Amino acid sequence: MARKPATDTEETRRQILEASFHLFGLKGYDGVSVQDIAKATNLSKGALYWHFHNKEELYYECLKDFRHMLRRYIFRQLELVDSPEQRVELFFEGIKNLLQDQEIVDCAAGFFIGMGRTDQEKISYFRERTYAESENFLTETLETGRSQGVFTFDVEAAGLARAMWTLMEGCILQLRRQPLEQTSETVEALRSVFCAGIRMNPSS
Repeated sequence: MARKPATDTEETRRQILEASFHLFGLKGYDGVSVQDIAKATNLSKGALYWHFHNKEELYYECLKDFRHMLRRYIFRQLELVDSPEQRVELFFEGIKNLLQDQEIVDCAAGFFIGMGRTDQEKISYFRERTYAESENFLTETLETGRSQGVFTFDVEAAGLARAMWTLMEGCILQLRRQPLEQTSETVEALRSVFCAGIRMNPSS
């Protein structure tokens, strides 16, 4: 069997990933079969297995893409500044910007709550690592702000960091069907409440 040209192989792989990302995002891991992906891409199951060993590997690649989207909209922007106050402001601004991306909004549920097959070690490890990295970064931001006297709170910083992740996840899952203007107002209200909770004055 002749090997496909590299450009054709890369294009086919991209096509499979795009279709899979959409399907997994809407239906979760268990809700999608290899046959569903083959039908969406007009490829045979054999062609799919030529590019990916199994469904788990394909989902794992889509999950990595989803993580990159979260980083692009939120955490990468926070890493560019040192000020704890700016990081908190950018966190909520990133949520608002992310909610304007229809692709990630439509597919969020399948990667946040539609995991399925959590016994798959590779997938579970990657998800937990993503959470841990985000929690550690936010915890460090909050602890730095408290040590500098710009935040005041009595609870554990790690608990607040987890609360910030929960706010982000909840906004994406619960607000994705609301009009954009209403969504922005809700995120602003959450930002105001959170900033008041850590004794930080939110930007006007």
